[in-house]
Parts: sequence; C-alpha cells; structure tokens
Amino acid sequence: MPRRSRSPAVASDPVQRNRDLIFALLADPVRRRVLEMLADGQPHTATSSARHVGRRLDAVLKHLIALRDAGLVSTRPDPADSRRQLYTLASHLPVRKNETGQTEIEFGCCLVRL
Repeated sequence: MPRRSRSPAVASDPVQRNRDLIFALLADPVRRRVLEMLADGQPHTATSSARHVGRRLDAVLKHLIALRDAGLVSTRPDPADSRRQLYTLASHLPVRKNETGQTEIEFGCCLVRL
C-alpha cells in the first residue's frame, strides 16, 4: 500500500483546514448546544451559557474560547459589568427557521439544523 506524504488531519488548503476545524468543533455536543443557545440572537454570558448546557463554567469557557478563536462566536464587554464578556453568534453565520420550524445555521461548508 502506498504511503501518504501528508497526514489526512493536516490539510494544506486553507479552505479545507477551515472545513476540518468547523467539523471538529461541531463534533462536540456541548459546543453544538452553545451554538444552539446563541442562535437566538441574544448575547449571553459564560455563566448563563454554563447554566443552559448544564456544565461547569470553566468547561463552557473552554468551548466558548474555541468557538471564538475559530471565528464562530463574537465577544464584547458587558455594559452592565465590564468584568464579563457577552457572547453572540458571529454575524457572518446566517441563522434562519426552516419550513418545519427548526433553526438552521449555515457554516458555508455545512448546514446545521438544531
């Protein structure tokens, strides 16, 4: 069997790398629940996100930071308490309701129905 010159997990094409990152992020059920919560269009704190997904704050922060670093989530300071950040779904990700009432998020390479 011929040997591959490059690991399949390391794509040289930036578009493919982005797809791989999005699929890896979406593979985690906690991240999908966080994205589902943020799809309502309202800003949420990490604390409210942790309550929503039923996980500890430090675990949810890890997921929020991964989503932010991938460009899927945006942050801004909370005007009520500057020590906190508000998290929202990135503005470039279209969110809509389909004909059956399901929420859909378009990631470019895939469409996720929640």
